[in-house]
Amino acid sequence: MEINETSAKKIKKIRDLQASFDKSMKILESHIAESITNKEKLDSIKRDLKKANEKFLEAERCLEDLKVDLQNSTDNQNKKVL
Repeated sequence: MEINETSAKKIKKIRDLQASFDKSMKILESHIAESITNKEKLDSIKRDLKKANEKFLEAERCLEDLKVDLQNSTDNQNKKVL
């Protein structure tokens, strides 16, 4: 009878370990999936920031060109007045 009880306890322990292992694997899989998703989101944000920076630099160049044009226009008007 003791052998059966010992065997039953060992089997229960093995099943508990298996259940614990399965739970740990599900948690690990969830964390891996979350990490992949986060990496994809970060990559997307990085691309968006790069595009925004390019547009900002283009706008900055346009403003500089406008500033030069305005300065040239003012200089030309001043020359005409003289």
